[in-house]
Amino acid sequence: MSSISTRKVLQACIVCAWSSIAWGDSFTNHAGHAVIGRLTAVSNNMAVIGGRAYPLSIFPDAEQARMRDLLQVPSDLPPALAKRRRALRERYLRNEALLKAGAKTSEAAARQRADLESAWRHALNKADIDRATRAYWLSHLLD
Repeated sequence: MSSISTRKVLQACIVCAWSSIAWGDSFTNHAGHAVIGRLTAVSNNMAVIGGRAYPLSIFPDAEQARMRDLLQVPSDLPPALAKRRRALRERYLRNEALLKAGAKTSEAAARQRADLESAWRHALNKADIDRATRAYWLSHLLD
């Protein structure tokens, strides 16, 4: 019976580790097949893995969440929170237009701005969303 030396086993382990790093991550789709490659983007309901674009819908929700976590991409806002954001954003833009037109003093505009940002922060804190999504949207009221 032939034996394998420790040196060869170590080399094989190193090669295996490096090849898995080169391949990147592995994500399992609904059919149970693994999609292997480096995850580079998640946007517009698509995931780019290993240079190829895949619809996010082919992956279970848990895998989609893992992809977003890996790239620190926020989840979509729930519809009610997205509606609240649009309403606050419109009020914010109206406030800035009134300030620019001279119909509002800078102090009144600053108070209104602070009130709107506080309302947005409160709405985010009440919502059932993950921490990364909350942190992202906290500073993106005007996007």
